[in-house]
Amino acid sequence: MRVAALLLVAIVAPQSATDLALADLQRRRDALIRAYDLDAQRPRLDRFARTCLRALRDPALARQRPVGRLPFVADNRQEFLQRTAAFAMERLGLRVANLTVKFSRLPRGTAGRVRLAPDRATVEIADRHRDDDEEIMAVLAHELAHVVLDAPGSRVSEADADDEELADAMVVMAGMGPLLLRSSYREGLSSSGNTVVGTIRRTGALHPVGIAYLTLVQAEMAGLPEDARRGLLGNWLEPAWSARRAPTGGGLIPASELAVPVGNSANGAPRAGGAPRMSSAVKKPSC
Repeated sequence: MRVAALLLVAIVAPQSATDLALADLQRRRDALIRAYDLDAQRPRLDRFARTCLRALRDPALARQRPVGRLPFVADNRQEFLQRTAAFAMERLGLRVANLTVKFSRLPRGTAGRVRLAPDRATVEIADRHRDDDEEIMAVLAHELAHVVLDAPGSRVSEADADDEELADAMVVMAGMGPLLLRSSYREGLSSSGNTVVGTIRRTGALHPVGIAYLTLVQAEMAGLPEDARRGLLGNWLEPAWSARRAPTGGGLIPASELAVPVGNSANGAPRAGGAPRMSSAVKKPSC
């Protein structure tokens, strides 16, 4: 009798404010996932993957093991910017002789921008990202991805090189998908008195489900076993996992096809172009 009473109390006891906030965050995440039609977007995502492979200096760059954590630490923000830039450039196979990375006060809705000149490049990151290491990495890698896409010999049109979602796809195809996925959708809790509210912070252009799908494509190319691939996606496993396991058709690109070398792009000084959208503004150098 006493056990039954305890069970009844447990069932009817109200949830805590934290539990309610967490449940609300899950509902909002689930709604975001349901609203994204992966079947309809899949051919476009596959096209992104092919375009990135054409643009990469060495197709083997797309077969790097995906990274889930930044592989270094730094003593201060400036050192962190320098090490992050070196890491992202290595992943993207990018060579920039004189690169400056700095925090700047950028317009709301612009996380970063790159300015290019014949002998130098400057990447600015919005100051509001200063305290989030993974957001810094995502913004910096995104801006450098524009440089790769716009480089002479990339075989990418100027319009495509300015595509913000394609730049995110390039970051994923260089093996930085798990980091980009986490930074693209941040959940948190904010409390005031007895009130707890779930908070969401989004960075970037490509939808998290699209990032998850391309992360699986890249992980297959890298030769990761099934369990390791599943572990990369966290709360974003479905519907990307089911899409990759579905029979080929309707635009689904097999990893075996992606793994075929597609030719290298020529080295040379990149040019810039484009306009702000969400996370990036790529500006043409002044004459």
